[in-house]
Amino acid sequence: MEQQEEKKRKIQRSITTQSSSVSSIPLDVISKILSKLPAKSVLRSRCVSKQWLSITTDPYFINMFPKQSSSSLLLFFKTKGKLFVFSLHQNPNEPQHVDSYQIKHPKYCCFSYTESVHGLICFRRAAKPIIWNPTMRKFSTLPKPKRNWKGITVFLGYDQIEGKHKVVCMPRGKASDECRVITLGTAKKSWRTIKINHKHLPINDNGTCINGVLYYKAKLHQSNVDIIMSFDVRSEKFDMIEMPWVNHYWGKLIPYAGMLACVKNTMDYKDITLWVLEDAKWLCKHFTAPSYDQPLKSHCGINGVTDDGEFIYVPYVLNSFYILYYDPEKNSYRKVDFEGVADDDFRLSNGLGNESLYPFHTCVNHTESLFLCNS
Repeated sequence: MEQQEEKKRKIQRSITTQSSSVSSIPLDVISKILSKLPAKSVLRSRCVSKQWLSITTDPYFINMFPKQSSSSLLLFFKTKGKLFVFSLHQNPNEPQHVDSYQIKHPKYCCFSYTESVHGLICFRRAAKPIIWNPTMRKFSTLPKPKRNWKGITVFLGYDQIEGKHKVVCMPRGKASDECRVITLGTAKKSWRTIKINHKHLPINDNGTCINGVLYYKAKLHQSNVDIIMSFDVRSEKFDMIEMPWVNHYWGKLIPYAGMLACVKNTMDYKDITLWVLEDAKWLCKHFTAPSYDQPLKSHCGINGVTDDGEFIYVPYVLNSFYILYYDPEKNSYRKVDFEGVADDDFRLSNGLGNESLYPFHTCVNHTESLFLCNS
């Protein structure tokens, strides 16, 4: 009996000593260490102590966290009321494995033209925007921007200076000289009206946010001229950019080396044309990709460009799933094979049979985020 009591006292002294040593570490050092961990580990660390919970739920830590995590390629598709999500590392020097999960998604939602913006993804369901955090596996439905809007075009931007996400909404299929904007994470969740100096019609939800500026294709009212609209997320000011190409059907807006670009490949997927907006001037670049052992028509074209400047080709439904990275500087491909992504075993274990899993939605350069709309 005495031996048991002595053992308990030793354990208690050990716990007290460890707790004391941890508490003696400066808070900024603890914060830096925790910010280097994967999101799963950070969430687990919140159970360690009230201090660690306070650090990892602090707005500064949450805004800083995505900058510390490495970029990944996020793939997802919906079927039978579920969203199947796959996260793949983009860095060739990191171990190549697939993180995946499935989750119920809000009914009647539209995932077209999705982009990951500082770890969050925005899509719509009728006239309501929905914010999805793939890391936290949470969906948040925002209030309707305007009562009489039956449909919306929605974009998501991020101001890296103030660390704020903002959702921009306009009536769908209708030219407008105003929009509705809401800032995520604020105590007061209300929309405000922003006037636009150029009345226009957004072409679709295909926008991209680069260094605090949101870009999307549009048509000017009355003149019907194709343009690109820009929205400074911090100042909430709009501006107009002329297109150097023929019409809005040409190419896809993407970030390229920190600048706005529009990319398109030919029908045989070999020739790539890239228009880059540099110092307010459009520069045109052409790349001719080398031949590959499998026709690139089995891929869905260029889905984006990695932070290292590689063009990404993601396949349609294939029995063996792989991704091609094309480096224009080296004029070479890098192929990465992945197991467990929509292959026969995956279909069998999830009861999907031979049904089509198209389309795969792709988000390039996705980072983990701890942000929640109600935080």
